[in-house]
Order: sequence, then structure tokens, then C-alpha cells
Amino acid sequence: KNPKAYNFDMTKKEHIGVGIIVVNDKGRILLGERRNSHGAGQYGIPGGRIEVSEALEVTVKRELNEETSLKVLNSEFVGVVRDFQKEYNFIHFGFVVSKFSGDVKNMEYDKCKGWEWFDFGRLPQNILPGHRAILEMYIKKETPRYRELLNEK
Repeated sequence: KNPKAYNFDMTKKEHIGVGIIVVNDKGRILLGERRNSHGAGQYGIPGGRIEVSEALEVTVKRELNEETSLKVLNSEFVGVVRDFQKEYNFIHFGFVVSKFSGDVKNMEYDKCKGWEWFDFGRLPQNILPGHRAILEMYIKKETPRYRELLNEK
């Protein structure tokens, strides 16, 4: 689909970041309810923007530690989501982390109400669209590894 057909401003700056699916040894996924930021009131996976000249794997380690205090032992690439949002466009590089050390702590109270573990089959309905797309890529292996989301909200 051509995003211009949906009246999106293609001149908007695009932000680039990572979305991190954290899976514990019980097979549950870590989600946090967002506040004071894009998608406040919705759940999201950990992640954030890539710093200039930072490798994706470094961003995954840094962001997960900054938000949850967890230390990444292993990460795997899942896919890419280009999310056309109202404020700006965001390109998410999705990763999964199933090997980590430490205990989950909410390190950014101003952006997250708290972190919770969810079963795959019982995920909340109100997950940020870009984050839900990354989760779908991981859960449903037949899902394309690249998606464009046209969010008109």
C-alpha cells in the first residue's frame, strides 16, 4: 500500500529504535503500561531510540538495562516495523531476548507504571500497534518480517 494514499505527511522525520520482546524461562512476555509518553495507557515492550552510530545490539542491551535493569545475555533479530504515527514516523527493529540476568525493576517511573509478565495467549488488547506487530512476527513465524502500519489515530 502507498502511505501517501492515506494522507500521511511523508516529509515527517522518522525516528529509529528497537522493540525488545523479553521472554522468561516460563515462556511469558514482559510488558509495561506506558505513561507520560506516546501511547500512554497502552502496554508496550521495552525499547527506545538508537543513539548516533550505535549498533542495534548495543541499543538492545542499553535500552533493556535502562528500562528494566536486566542485562542481555543473548538477543535475536525478529523483524522491522515502519509505524506511521500521528506525531512522527517510527521504524522499530524488533528483537527477542530469552537469556538475561537480573531481576525486573521499573527504572523509568515517569514513562512506565510498571512491568508485568504475560502468557502468550493472554496478552492485553491495548498494546501499541508497532509493538503488537513485533510480537506477531515473533509468535506467528509466517508473519512477514517487514510491516508498515498506517495508524490514523
